[in-house]
Amino acid sequence: MSGVNTYAHTTLSIRISTDGFCFCSYTASEPDTLQYHSYEADSTITLAANFERAWEESPFYKNRNYDDVKVIMATNEFTTIPTEYDNKEEHRAIYNLCFPRTSSSAYIAANHLTAQGITILFAIDNVLHKKLCAISRVTYLCPASILLGFLARYPIEEERYMLAYFHKGKSLLLSVDKDKPTLINSFKSDNPHDQTFYLLSIWKEQSLSQSENTLHLCGDKSVEEVLPLLRQFIRQHKRINPNRLFRSNLLNQIKDIPFDLQALLLCE
Repeated sequence: MSGVNTYAHTTLSIRISTDGFCFCSYTASEPDTLQYHSYEADSTITLAANFERAWEESPFYKNRNYDDVKVIMATNEFTTIPTEYDNKEEHRAIYNLCFPRTSSSAYIAANHLTAQGITILFAIDNVLHKKLCAISRVTYLCPASILLGFLARYPIEEERYMLAYFHKGKSLLLSVDKDKPTLINSFKSDNPHDQTFYLLSIWKEQSLSQSENTLHLCGDKSVEEVLPLLRQFIRQHKRINPNRLFRSNLLNQIKDIPFDLQALLLCE
């Protein structure tokens, strides 16, 4: 791994979740410069306080010259609106309608996915938002928008399919028809039987075939836990292995790196 002189030429990626934080610097043209660090969250303090502690302990803290910072907000609280009805002035009202307990001071971020015909809205705590903006120019992303970008960059051949992403008790499901999402759904559960039940319910709701359509899976060890159950109901299933797509041996060796962070780096 190289020293801090490479930071000026890299993007700092930060993944923020209620269970922990990941920091990663990566230059696509120089994959051996990759650095990655993760931190667990303390449930007794706020997310903003957790982030401040993790950030100050990270080896990236001393550098203040980042050209760009990409922040993944791993939240289940997001909503989508069709691109043709996307009006920035209405974002807060729409989001608050879906999540009425959202603080009035929260920053509402929007991921505009024009090719897919949708905009995804999600919220960031205002204190956390200010701490992130103090680092550098920030681009907010949510896992769903990253995975849709990944699918655009690395297309799946099937016309209709579902992508299921599992990570630390959180599940994200994307139902896709002709490269456009027909449904984006997320839920919390670390029980493989519950995960299987929710997935199969959405599979049926989307009128996907148990024998003809394919379920693509990615994520942590939860994939191995749900697969034996899913095989009883869905004939075709494939595991996405991002390690085969990376040139960087360093990234392939990182244990438990979230798939959405890997996908973001792959699309750099």
